[in-house]
Amino acid sequence: MTEHEHGEEPVVLTSPGRMARGIIIVAVTLAIGAAVVVTQFENFFSNAPPVTRLQTGPPPPPPPPAAGVTTIAILAGAAGQGNPDYDPDDDATVPMGNKVVWINHDNVPHTATSGTGTDDQDSGVLFDTGIVNDGESSDEIEIDGEVGDTIPYYCFIHPYMISQLTIVEAEEGGGSGPTLTILLGSSVQGNPDYNPDPMTVTAGDVITVFNADNIPHTVTSGTGPSDPDTGALFDSSILNGGDTATINTAGLGAREYDYYCIIHSYMTGKLQVTE
Repeated sequence: MTEHEHGEEPVVLTSPGRMARGIIIVAVTLAIGAAVVVTQFENFFSNAPPVTRLQTGPPPPPPPPAAGVTTIAILAGAAGQGNPDYDPDDDATVPMGNKVVWINHDNVPHTATSGTGTDDQDSGVLFDTGIVNDGESSDEIEIDGEVGDTIPYYCFIHPYMISQLTIVEAEEGGGSGPTLTILLGSSVQGNPDYNPDPMTVTAGDVITVFNADNIPHTVTSGTGPSDPDTGALFDSSILNGGDTATINTAGLGAREYDYYCIIHSYMTGKLQVTE
């Protein structure tokens, strides 16, 4: 290596041999890197870093109400004072022996707490759901009472939300037959929609259809809008969020039936009727 004076600053020059060796090293390094990229190209994209897989999906739907369970919806916007809150409201009936599930369609937490308000010394004695977060459902609540009892309840977080339920004889209140639930979030194509699916009932059963979603749906016999016999065998009609309807299978023969939602035709299900 030699030094040449260039003004005040020395200029350091390398030898041609060393320069050649350096170029060779760089070229070999680049060639090795290129070979790795080419041979592993597909793996780089098929095996993405774990952080790219952390996606936030829709909240899981609330569990469907089982046979012998009465459902009451906490309506969207219920936290606004004066807005409709529970559905059914003051006319809610619970068959003797049934349990009750409250499903929260609002975007803030609520409760269903027995009593007339926070100053009621017996508040929560008969039942209390605890906090039910938005999009979730309460546990199955067993109501302790006698036929004819009317029990007031309210939301502990928003005490101006008040309602009541009345215990009735099982045959008066219904709800003890099979329940078909339209799940929360079912309007999004690809999400779970009906539960159970397929559903098996005995001819003569009265099915309770409950819309746990927050937008309208139907349960309509047929394979889709192009089916000429759409709705000929059964049709729930349009059910808004929190609504229920019944389907009587007494007139259906023992076989499998297709059904779908006329509003969202990609929502389909099957009903198996047995003798």
